[in-house]
Amino acid sequence: MERSGVWRDGGMPRTARLASGEAAMDAATKRRWGDQMFALLAANTTQMADREYVQPVADYVDPGHAGRERDLLFRRTPLIVATSDELSEPGAFRTVDIDGISAVIVRQDDGSLRAFHNVCRHRGCRVVDAECGTARTFTCKFHSWVYGGDGALRYVPMVEAFAGMDRAERGLVPLPVAERHGLVWLVPTAGQPLDLDSFLGPMSDALAAMRIAEAGVFRFEHFAENLNWKLVVDTFLELYHVPHLHTKTVGRYLEGRGAIHEQLGCHSRFIAPRKSFMPALKDVPPDQRDISDHMLVINRVFPNAVVIWQRDHVEFWTATPDGGDPNRCMVRLWLLSPTKVVSEADRVKWEKNWTIVKDTVRDEDFPMACTIQKGFSGGAQDHVVFGRNEIGLHDFHRALKEALAAA
Repeated sequence: MERSGVWRDGGMPRTARLASGEAAMDAATKRRWGDQMFALLAANTTQMADREYVQPVADYVDPGHAGRERDLLFRRTPLIVATSDELSEPGAFRTVDIDGISAVIVRQDDGSLRAFHNVCRHRGCRVVDAECGTARTFTCKFHSWVYGGDGALRYVPMVEAFAGMDRAERGLVPLPVAERHGLVWLVPTAGQPLDLDSFLGPMSDALAAMRIAEAGVFRFEHFAENLNWKLVVDTFLELYHVPHLHTKTVGRYLEGRGAIHEQLGCHSRFIAPRKSFMPALKDVPPDQRDISDHMLVINRVFPNAVVIWQRDHVEFWTATPDGGDPNRCMVRLWLLSPTKVVSEADRVKWEKNWTIVKDTVRDEDFPMACTIQKGFSGGAQDHVVFGRNEIGLHDFHRALKEALAAA
């Protein structure tokens, strides 16, 4: 089974279909969402908050604030770092770097996952350089100390020079890791608790409904951007910009109004209608409307992930601080296909989807966000304002503030 950092297909065949109405929501939820979006579109409006939200610019540019986010959010919170599909066989591993911390995640022979600091216990070197692959052991290049996939120290050259060392105490330092709903979650600090039931709350059902565990990773890519990590998440939380910025891409099929928002603890979801919604459903009785093909669902998973359910696939993004600089971040993107094996005919379809994602987000959204970051750094204003129609932004930044205040 071939794997690489930017491409993945193949594996065991499945018959998953991410796009079915049942996969995205139950009938009652579909009816509720359909009624709400229909009413909003008929009134030529969108869901509104009670008031605008004032957001300090310093949260995007202040190194002190970035340090608090690093220490209190990105060191203590479960973070989505991979899919189960990328670690599907014993010995499969993936490395991940999160703002100065390098970790390696390994599938064990018993099917469980373990994660470790990717740091040699001899002199502190990085042990695993490869982004992903399959291996039974990992060897540090500096002095060839060898570690097993379980993190245990297996071999030390010239071992007599370390006669007083207990090898059992010099294994790779473990990190909390867990799987849920086809996603892999890591807390990049040793000894921190990882309770996904409490952390996810109602978001757990929303993620389960997408059946990501049955999907395959068609393509994965990561890249650096000259913007604060929060601007990546901000990008996906409102439709207000769609008819203005995306006239040649998703603005052709996505409405700029009619969206609804639901807060799910520290997480939230954002349901957006396609332009096909009203033409297809305006004459259909409410109890017979099937909205599945006429909307998308954007799940914001605290603190830094956006999981997007499209009618026939899922894509998701994460953004992490990069090197302590609040003006830079690392972005990761996964495009999932409904099945783990992709036919040649379907490959063309998913390549087209990949192109749409790149043309829209990387070529339109992120360049705009970079200009925002420059504007923030220039000191023109000390705050920006989120409109009443940008509820997703309200929820996101309020959740961040509450988490930082409670820590």
